[in-house]
Amino acid sequence: MTKKLILFGVAFLFVFLLIGCDTASTTTTSTATSTDTTTTTTTETTTTSETTSGTTVSTTSLINLIPDECSSISINDGWIPVWCDEFNYTGGVDTTKWSYVVGGGGYGNNELQNYTNRPDNIYVDGEYLNITALNESYYGYDYTSAKIWTRYSETWKYGKFEMRAKLPAGRGTWPAFWMMPGSELYGGWPKSGEIDIMEHVGYDMNNIHGTIHTERFWGSNGRGGSASVLVTQDVVPQMLVAEEFHTYGIIWDETTITWLFDDHPYATVGYDAYFSQSALYDTTVDWPFNMKFYLILNLAIGGDWGGAQGVDNTIFPTTLTVDYVRVYQKDYIAGDSQIPHNPTSPRIVYQTGTTAYLIWNEAEDDMNIARYFVYLNGVPIKTTSVPGVRITNLKADFDNMIVILAEDYAGKLSDPLETMIST
Repeated sequence: MTKKLILFGVAFLFVFLLIGCDTASTTTTSTATSTDTTTTTTTETTTTSETTSGTTVSTTSLINLIPDECSSISINDGWIPVWCDEFNYTGGVDTTKWSYVVGGGGYGNNELQNYTNRPDNIYVDGEYLNITALNESYYGYDYTSAKIWTRYSETWKYGKFEMRAKLPAGRGTWPAFWMMPGSELYGGWPKSGEIDIMEHVGYDMNNIHGTIHTERFWGSNGRGGSASVLVTQDVVPQMLVAEEFHTYGIIWDETTITWLFDDHPYATVGYDAYFSQSALYDTTVDWPFNMKFYLILNLAIGGDWGGAQGVDNTIFPTTLTVDYVRVYQKDYIAGDSQIPHNPTSPRIVYQTGTTAYLIWNEAEDDMNIARYFVYLNGVPIKTTSVPGVRITNLKADFDNMIVILAEDYAGKLSDPLETMIST
């Protein structure tokens, strides 16, 4: 018992030292170790207070920080609008929110279009954003279109992301609403992840795809699903995506991503140590989604997938019409009153030599758990947003003490979970 108390005291001291030394920011959490180097944008304010763990968090409710443009958007199931573009203006896109991506080159998919920022290809008409693809000769390309992103203006970690749109029709079209990481924390694509909220290829009309790409699962091997299952299950009668407006979205949290069509969930992918020998790898290999991502909207022509059956030149001009793009988050700080329960039921999924993959039951909290601190023999080794960790530096021929603490978004720490891994 004395040994355990000493180890816990050392671990708790490390929490204070690690968090207290972090660079201050306007987001709600700061990073403990290099494994989880990004922060969570749950609220953005300069009014802060220090919590029991030393984390600086906002004292302003997220509901009081709703942007003026988003103030008329309903709050449902606790989802608070933190960013939106309602496209209720005219001309080019709002460059405080979006940046244009211009040029050709195939974009890694052998796409045929040259993206421009010309009004012919992209304009806002006071009600909708219109991205129009044209069949024309333009700087060596036979097609033009448009692509925009929030890469240089806004990124987010977790939330609900949605677009209401009417999609283009015709063989060769490939519209997409998707997300990429703000930094290549775990390496270049696909190691740091990609989240495809909505993709549609014109030769396969009314079949909506949602996919994630990671180091082991990418391209046609990506994980996700098709919204067509909603028709099969009689959840929706039909999908006429080029004739009607529909809402395409995801709910992304610490351990799962769920795809939505008109707010109906149709696929969920999450962290799973038992999936396809995932325990042989670090948690971020199959689940790198613990950092900020930015939004992308584009209409590609042709390409490896969109052009798999060629391009029908009689369809042009063809337009992706967007009613709005919205980002929601939940306020896990305001109203938080409880200290998290400690994680439970530690168990080893895989062990060889001085390497082991340890998982546990998620800690419970009245709001939500932000992360876990993991200590090996009194030394901090990782923070993780998922209830699992791969430990590679166990001491040989030794009863290694593992201590795990859960922290909620208000900075409150749980009691420790302690377990031994013998080598």
